[in-house]
Amino acid sequence: MTVRRPIRRRLMGTHVATVRAPRPARAVGSGSVQFLLGFGTILGIGTFLLSLPVATESGGATPVLDALFTATSALCVTGLVVVDTQAHWNFFGEAVILALIQIGGLGYMAGASLVLWVIGGRLGVRDQYMLRLYYGAPTMGETLTFVRRVVLYALSFEAVGAAVLFVAFGVAGVGWSRAVWWGIFHGLSAFNNAGFNVTGADLLPYAELPYIIIPHALLIIFGGLGAVPVLLVIQRRSWRRLNLDARLIFVTTAALIVVGTAFIAAAEWHNEATLGALPPIHRIDVAFFQAVTPRTAGFSAIDIGKATEESLFFLLGLMFVGGAAGSTAGGIKVGTFAVLLAAVVAVLLGREDVSALGRRVNRTVILQALAIVVSFLLVLFILTVALLATTDFDSLATLFEVQSAMGTVGLSTGITPAVGTAGKVILIIGMLFGRFGPLVMVLEMTRRHRKSIFRLPEDSIRLG
Repeated sequence: MTVRRPIRRRLMGTHVATVRAPRPARAVGSGSVQFLLGFGTILGIGTFLLSLPVATESGGATPVLDALFTATSALCVTGLVVVDTQAHWNFFGEAVILALIQIGGLGYMAGASLVLWVIGGRLGVRDQYMLRLYYGAPTMGETLTFVRRVVLYALSFEAVGAAVLFVAFGVAGVGWSRAVWWGIFHGLSAFNNAGFNVTGADLLPYAELPYIIIPHALLIIFGGLGAVPVLLVIQRRSWRRLNLDARLIFVTTAALIVVGTAFIAAAEWHNEATLGALPPIHRIDVAFFQAVTPRTAGFSAIDIGKATEESLFFLLGLMFVGGAAGSTAGGIKVGTFAVLLAAVVAVLLGREDVSALGRRVNRTVILQALAIVVSFLLVLFILTVALLATTDFDSLATLFEVQSAMGTVGLSTGITPAVGTAGKVILIIGMLFGRFGPLVMVLEMTRRHRKSIFRLPEDSIRLG
């Protein structure tokens, strides 16, 4: 590896020296393009398969835009649909959707690395570097071993979840033969935070059956945490030995679930269209479930379209935050949210350094987190205005739908099937940005990061 010498320039009497990023970081730029091209290819194949007559119950072809929307929703592990999954797709169509969910949730690069390991092949340095950034492997040399553990983690939870849900649906009376497929589909969909269901009515008919909704919630939680922090707990067996990233993920996730459960229970307790219709003991179960699923699974045990406005606004916040980086969840990620929250606290307390859980946060990480959030909000604003301009739905329902798409959540107030051609395109863009935008931004910020030895003169700007 060679590093170019600093290039000095004279700018208004001040010498500025910039150091170019090392060559491995440059590989990230082309690697991100390769990453997107890979997913684009898979998306094209999925769209083609779902558009075929052999994929539908009726035997008729599915419009290309509807097939593209469904394939995008599955690959981005979102769960928004324009056609009813159970009624429209046959077993082949549902199997294609499930395959796209698995690829989108696990990551095609992790799957490719596993295949190469099985056949004795090797990944290039660029691919290992990207996998290390995405999954958080300690070193380049440990990347493949770490990815294998991630894959094993995912497959283990999916297998256990499918088995538990098979028994649960069987006991619930759906029929044991049907329970096999339902268990497999929902086990993978829940762990990958996809939100697709084959019940025909989401989980509303099972709201009073905790042995069905609780396994869904646990799969969503462990999928949203990601393998990295859980594996670190197993490996280090000590809270103090965990790095800041893992500790922030656990603390922030737990806080959001506890606060979310309390808020939804309070807001919907007497709403006869949602929690109010359930026995009191099951209202807590469902409130817990509805606090888990917006980050970012999309399953629902209540009619979201009939929830109170305060609940919808609160769910918007949960969808915006999402889950952990490197997990199956979307959103800006809990780490990003926690870092910015810590930065706000530091500013309000007059502290120069930003700290969290006894560790100082790198200033570059804070700026990157800010860039992700501002970009996310900007795209959210643009897509919401665009959807408002092309549909006749009210502002809250429109904002909710766009945020659900960008957060790769899948919760809906019921307007998605009626948004029209332009609306579907807008939501597709939202899903793609929500799934790949933050990751590509991190990769590009890593590639373009340069340190200045000398800085320009500082000046002040009025705020407030």
